[in-house]
Amino acid sequence: TFVTKKYKPVAKKIRPVYTDVPEKFRIIRDIKGDPLATLPILSPHPPPFAPYGRYTTERREVIDKCHPPGFLLPEE
Repeated sequence: TFVTKKYKPVAKKIRPVYTDVPEKFRIIRDIKGDPLATLPILSPHPPPFAPYGRYTTERREVIDKCHPPGFLLPEE
């Protein structure tokens, strides 16, 4: 049978404790320089499709069917 019981009453709800985070748990963001400068430069003219690994011809056809004609420019 299906029981329609509440998951738990509001009195047992777990509420957060507002306090300061200790220094050892704080995230220090110390980015020096331009992180995008080390990325490789991509060619605007990619090579023709070649099935490799999990991206097979069948999967490509499924993805192509999901998008209407003209979704991508001819260069894309």
